[in-house]
Amino acid sequence: MRLRDLLGQNLARAALERAIATRRVAHAYVFEGPPGVGKRGAAHGLAMALNCQAEPGQGCGACDVCRRVDADVHPDVPSFGPSGPGGQIVVEDIKAMVALARSRPHEAAARVIVVDDADAMNPNAANGLLKTLEEPLPGNHVVLCTTAAERLLPTIRSRSQRLRFRPLGTAALLEIAARRQVPEPRAEIAAALAEGSAARLLEAASAGEDGAAGGLQEALAQLRAAVEAPGASPLFDAAAALTSEKDAKADLPRLVSLVGGLYRDAMAVAAGAPELATLTRAGKPEALAALGLPRINRALAAAVDVAMALQVNANPTLALERLLIALKRQEVRA
Repeated sequence: MRLRDLLGQNLARAALERAIATRRVAHAYVFEGPPGVGKRGAAHGLAMALNCQAEPGQGCGACDVCRRVDADVHPDVPSFGPSGPGGQIVVEDIKAMVALARSRPHEAAARVIVVDDADAMNPNAANGLLKTLEEPLPGNHVVLCTTAAERLLPTIRSRSQRLRFRPLGTAALLEIAARRQVPEPRAEIAAALAEGSAARLLEAASAGEDGAAGGLQEALAQLRAAVEAPGASPLFDAAAALTSEKDAKADLPRLVSLVGGLYRDAMAVAAGAPELATLTRAGKPEALAALGLPRINRALAAAVDVAMALQVNANPTLALERLLIALKRQEVRA
């Protein structure tokens, strides 16, 4: 991934591009943030920018160097991660990193050593890396990727430049889905379930190819139809239908999460920020926005309560009935 293709991380990308342009690339970085938001992609983008001869300082993404970096097979862009017992990064891993950082790159102008889950370094391993972080051989750069920077030793953090990667916004998630040619309704469902993570987005979209996301879209439509229908019988019928099969019960927490997401979207629309809504096709939050913020807030609270109840093994059918009744109560106009 070229740095220019990194979506939703404008501040981190700008910091790296500025460092490259001024030839002040740090010898060590800590890329911190949630999983699946572009930390590893940014590390590869940095390596492309430093080594691409076709577009120096940028990376073309098409030359042999860029393609090998992107495929994670370039000898000067090695990756390390937990390999020891209990998912630790152990001293043997650090010794291999140190040996590389004390030598010149094999063929590229700069070596970029990428460490995934860097917070998994045990104390001995972390201490073994300190000297290298402080004084690597010129042309070597270490990128520590972590979801929990506070678990790194303070001495590790103080020897590295920290860049924060944030959860991806709706626009970035939908753009990633569009690049993968995910159909728009399925992309909305996947984005709503992604919690700001491109990895979760693609996982949900991929599951949709087997019918999972499509099933959730249909389930959400069935749930909305039951709430909008007159009388209470459709509520109980929908709850029974949506929890009658094993797969449906397994997907119920995600369905309730989607319901909560739909009412959050309605709240955004009602507050005058429709650009923050995700489920614009799959859920049509603009119609719910007419309920007003107090009713939307109570409906959202009901979805949160049911989601918490499902975490402690509440009866799925009763839990969904409870949610549907609560939503109906807020949406029926006096």
